[in-house]
Amino acid sequence: MEEVQHLKIRLEIIKLATNNFSDETCIGKGGFGKVYLGILTLSDEQIRVAVKRLDRRFGQGKREYLKEIQMLTCYRHKNLVSLVGFCDENGECILVYEYAKHGSLDKYLHNTTELSWIRRLKISLGAARGLNYLHHEVGSEHRVLHRDIKSPNILLDENWEAKVSDFGLSKIGPSNLEFTYVVTDACGTIGYIDPQYLETGILTKESDVYSFGVLLFEILCGRLAHIRTSQDGQSHLATLAQHSCEENRLDEIILPDLKNQMREDSLGVFSKAAYLCLKQNRSDRPTMAWIVENLEHALRLQELGKQSVDNDQQYWSFQLEENHKLQKVTIDHGDVIYSLMFTTQYEGMFHTSNKAGGSASGNILSQVMFDADEEIIDIKGTINNTQGGNIFVSSLTFQTNKRTYGPFGRASESLFSIPWGKGSLVGFYGLAGDYIDGIGVYLKANAETMKIGPWGKTIVVRPENHWSFELERNHHLKEIKIKHGDLIESLIFTTQYKGLKYNSKKVGGWGSTGERQLSVVTFDWDEEIIGIAGTVAKSRGSNAGYVIISSISFVTDKRTHGPFGTVRGTPFSVQYSGSFAGFHGLCGSYLDSIGVYLKATL
Repeated sequence: MEEVQHLKIRLEIIKLATNNFSDETCIGKGGFGKVYLGILTLSDEQIRVAVKRLDRRFGQGKREYLKEIQMLTCYRHKNLVSLVGFCDENGECILVYEYAKHGSLDKYLHNTTELSWIRRLKISLGAARGLNYLHHEVGSEHRVLHRDIKSPNILLDENWEAKVSDFGLSKIGPSNLEFTYVVTDACGTIGYIDPQYLETGILTKESDVYSFGVLLFEILCGRLAHIRTSQDGQSHLATLAQHSCEENRLDEIILPDLKNQMREDSLGVFSKAAYLCLKQNRSDRPTMAWIVENLEHALRLQELGKQSVDNDQQYWSFQLEENHKLQKVTIDHGDVIYSLMFTTQYEGMFHTSNKAGGSASGNILSQVMFDADEEIIDIKGTINNTQGGNIFVSSLTFQTNKRTYGPFGRASESLFSIPWGKGSLVGFYGLAGDYIDGIGVYLKANAETMKIGPWGKTIVVRPENHWSFELERNHHLKEIKIKHGDLIESLIFTTQYKGLKYNSKKVGGWGSTGERQLSVVTFDWDEEIIGIAGTVAKSRGSNAGYVIISSISFVTDKRTHGPFGTVRGTPFSVQYSGSFAGFHGLCGSYLDSIGVYLKATL
């Protein structure tokens, strides 16, 4: 405890802050004891704090008290509650936290005025990010297993930002194993505990994922996990939710006042994530990183729907799920395009999207059928004006790598064409009311997304002349080793996943001689490359005359790393709004050029 003595707060100060633990300052109680609202003066500034006073009659003791201090002094994240200090005088065990103005999530589950669907999505996402940090980002050799994820342990600050709290039951396990587990007596809260953990006593990160799934259904259904109701006769929400999903009657248990706020696609992504968390087999449950990605997607879809404009127009979106193939587009049209529906195929099953647009309908229903190896590469069409001055898509044509389909609707004189050579189709989005007003395309980045440098003066003499490095799914770029002198000679990329580090093959640097400098760029866990800057010049010496990269800098959303090499020649600078996914380029004795793979963004 010596290393945290600076956080110690005297008992007399805490008593003064809470009016000697008076009932008027008590704001709640839990497994640790009562919680009091206090006002402390720290660094000449008054701050509101939540004061938890251990009462062993509630079930927890000194071990949980010390564990809480250990966890919250070692790990910090914006979605974890922050520890202000502690007190252990006169037999007292007291914890002092930042004050969460709105208290715990469980108090608001049934309140659709305070907790709209959008706000519930943001709270879910914040809690997921906090738990993902504990599972995957606290260190290279270990992870934290919370063991008591539930709505009373999700606190809400003045901005309704979620804060994961109550680490008294947490365990630390190794993260450099394929399956991390800890053998322990099962504990937690009934209704949230992983049945496999309860049965075997083997705790894994998937046990937290199960509890998080219960939490997501609490948020969706507006009820606590362990409440029995006369209507459904179920003692646990998890069982009820699983049956409702499998029997396609989820709408029967969703909080009624939320239904009118939800986009169906947003609900679909959210409920799928929640359902998978509750899978009986732990290996079938997703990681918290996957859950974060999908909750982000659910939020994006919902936010598209809240952006209404004049004349009851709404934004719509359709995105291909992973490994799904676009099989058919159904087009309702007459003089104009009224609506679109998209059918995909996955493992022999067909899936049809909600209708985009079409509060009215035309007199022609057309279908575009795609072959298995057919890819849309272009959209052509026309736009027109109504008598009221509204601009809309009047006709639409799909061009593929095999044929052209269309036009659908009635062509006018105002033509448009959207060919794309920078990626493959991921989905569509647009504006619609009675008919399709606008249309856009989501693209998945391909191997030629962005090129930097000269591209063209290197003689291809061996296969390695073309090089490529791509981030694997859920891997984080940890560092780049750069060997350089006057020019950039070679690169090695290091990624991190589940605490383990992976090094790429060396890029460039064939047969180089002489003294060279090795520089290392290290990235924080939340740091993203957003651009590259540098210079190009001609090489010297035995490999003279090639136009190559002479210096390079990496621009991130937090800082700039570089320059590496010697700055000379023609400068270049390329910034991008996509999310970094990897590099590619040409190389020989030096790094001749570099390009960037980007992940698709909305």
